[in-house]
Amino acid sequence: MEQAGKLNATGILLAGGKNSRMKRNKAFLELEGQPLVERSLAVLQAVFAEVLISSNNPELYETYDVSVIQDESLNQGPLEGLYQGLKAATYDEVFFVACDMPFLEADLIRLLAKWVPKYDIVVPRLNFGTHPLHAFYHRRCLLAIKKSLEAGRLKVSDFYQDCSVRYVEERDLQGFDNLSKVFYNANTPEDWSAILKG
Repeated sequence: MEQAGKLNATGILLAGGKNSRMKRNKAFLELEGQPLVERSLAVLQAVFAEVLISSNNPELYETYDVSVIQDESLNQGPLEGLYQGLKAATYDEVFFVACDMPFLEADLIRLLAKWVPKYDIVVPRLNFGTHPLHAFYHRRCLLAIKKSLEAGRLKVSDFYQDCSVRYVEERDLQGFDNLSKVFYNANTPEDWSAILKG
């Protein structure tokens, strides 16, 4: 599954949210002088043979030399992003991550990848929550996602019942002592202030 140190898989940065709580585009919040989109892309490009961005505003990402996938149906949330991403990816195995996670850990993503060949979905389930937008999905999920979209069931995990799922628990990630930081989401201005304060 590896070539030249990179996984033969696709990494997709989900940057299509409405940012309704943050009131500005989270992808361009700056930490240590670098927009979150750049921080995330740097990690993904170090891990994956192919990296894509999911966004309905491709013009915002023209400078990054990364292909941008757009939703075909608007207002379907991240589930539509997963669907279009799986269809567009070169590889069968695709890692999706939200753009509002400033502290991605390449080694942790690589560890999650070890379960990918045996399951349709590999998703972290930690003491403080499950993280479907920091997870691997196989192209085999496409039909289940399509059915979920057509039924209006837009919660990402709604289609899990139709797929084989490996929940990666905290005990599986014992080598990482900063999990709450790695999985931190900046959803609100208060969340972002907490990050900036360290």
